This record gives sequence, structure tokens and C-alpha cells, in this order.
Amino acid sequence: MLTILIGIFLFTLVFSGIVISQSEQVKNVYHIAYAGLIIDIFTPFQAFPGENLTLTITTEALTQINIQYINLAIYGIVDGSTEVTLNTISHLEGSSLTFNETNYEISIPNNISPGLIYGNITCKWDFMGSIETILPSGFPLTYVRNINLEQLQTECNQLNSSYQLLLQNYTELESTYQAEIDSIQNYMYIFIATTIVATITIVVLLMRKPKKIWI
Repeated sequence: MLTILIGIFLFTLVFSGIVISQSEQVKNVYHIAYAGLIIDIFTPFQAFPGENLTLTITTEALTQINIQYINLAIYGIVDGSTEVTLNTISHLEGSSLTFNETNYEISIPNNISPGLIYGNITCKWDFMGSIETILPSGFPLTYVRNINLEQLQTECNQLNSSYQLLLQNYTELESTYQAEIDSIQNYMYIFIATTIVATITIVVLLMRKPKKIWI
């Protein structure tokens, strides 16, 4: 019984971690609640050139309404200055709505410039006999990472780590060499002092007059 409880507890922790991880990967980039209609758009925090971006649109009605159209256009920048349309989405065109959640795949070109990808949404619907609209509204969608800059930064960090390691080795060798130099100098001082004492002793002995020998 205890083993089963522990297993359920660990499963709960793992599942909670997965949910938290997934929730941290996406963000709500657009929200509107107006005239009975609620629209939320979710995308990942960041995107990569040459990969696909998953965009999720959730639409909810406080009461059943008729959607004439919900159009979404996605834009990006290539070559640092040229705006291009990455995708156009016709969402729930001519449909009756209570709740809907749909995922769309957006292709990110390889030559897209780093920075923001942004969207533009327009909407028209019938709410209780009144025609409601959302005029073209722009919003930031996600951020395209600068892969080349990140690679250069990684290489720079690796070079810096190698430099720090070489500097550390050099410092250790310098300390060892300096210790050996100091030791040799000490031996030289001792040798010189010993030589001087021996020389003085010999000179003193030679300068002393020999005693007379009595026969």
C-alpha cells in the first residue's frame, strides 16, 4: 500500500512538473473580451529560424453568436528591413460559436531577421442582432532568437574559459618557478657565506706566526 501511495505521489510531481514546464513555454500574446466574444492567442516565448511556430487561438462566446470572420496575419522582417507575411489565417469564418480552440503551424524562414514577429487581427460578428467589429489591431507574437550571435557568444565563452585555464596554469608555473629561484638564491647565499668564512679562516691561519720549536 505504501509503495502504491509513493508511486502516485511521484507521478503527481512529474505530471505537475510537465504542466508547469509547458505553461512556462507559452504566453498569452493577445486577449480581448468584448460584446459577448472572448479571444485569446497563445504562442511560445521564442522561435528559431527554419522551424515551425505553434499558434493557439481560443475563442469563446458568453452566448451563442455568429462569427462572420476572424482574420489573423503574421509578419516578420527579413534582411533587417523587409517586412514579409509569414502566414494568413481565416479562423471560424461564417460559423456559429460557443467555444473553440485551434492550433496553427507558422513556418519561420531561415533568412528571417532576429527580433519580434508580430500579428494583426480583424474580426466581425453578430451579437444579439448587432454587428460588432474589431478594427485591425497589431500585437507582438514572439521573439526570433539570433542564432549566429548566440554561437559567437558560446565560442567567446569557450575561448574565455580556455584563456582562464591557461592563465591559471601559467600562474601556478610562475609560482613554482619563483619558489625554485628563491630556493636557489638561498643556497647561493649560504654557499657564499660559507666560502667567505672559510677564506677568512685560511687567511688568519696563514698570517699567524709559527711558534718557535725548542730542541
